[in-house]
Amino acid sequence: MIVYLHGFNSAGTSAKAAWLRQHLPDITVLSPSYPVHVADEAPKVVREYIAQARAERPEDKKLLLVGSSMGGFWARYLAPELGAGMVLINPAMHPERDLLNVVGVNKNFATGEEYVLTEGQVRALGRYQVPHCNPKVPTLVLLDEADELLDYRVAQAYYAECGRVIVYPGGSHQFDHLPEALPEIRAFYESLPAAR
Repeated sequence: MIVYLHGFNSAGTSAKAAWLRQHLPDITVLSPSYPVHVADEAPKVVREYIAQARAERPEDKKLLLVGSSMGGFWARYLAPELGAGMVLINPAMHPERDLLNVVGVNKNFATGEEYVLTEGQVRALGRYQVPHCNPKVPTLVLLDEADELLDYRVAQAYYAECGRVIVYPGGSHQFDHLPEALPEIRAFYESLPAAR
């Protein structure tokens, strides 16, 4: 099973999740909505969602977290604990710093919900920072070179020793190369061992 973790100001109804579901019809693709920016709540909601999904689908022995932007941050934190592989798409590497520039009123693009992001919420994300990549976690990193929000070179350097990194020319933070990356994602999923 693939669990897609959406990014900041998105939701489980993400276009990437829907696209993966459409183009990987033989694989269960699930996409929870969770409070990406709430440090203690986000991993709890995702853990509970995955536990329920595993209970409902015991035949799905593999678990792949596909995380985009902030979803990549949470995938990096949760994958070792869940025995999952991970595909990280333009992953957020330092949200505890990078999100400080959007403190204040925000609007979730997917749900239309407005909320206030506080400096305390942003700083709390630092508690979930993983200082070193984990070579035991199967990892595929997909980066767009022209990501306008995050410097792709940070993730490229971090994962150089712990996974396969593919950098696509051009693109954007939205990640414009999903069709080109689909064969890589499928092959990576098929190579995974059964989750523990």
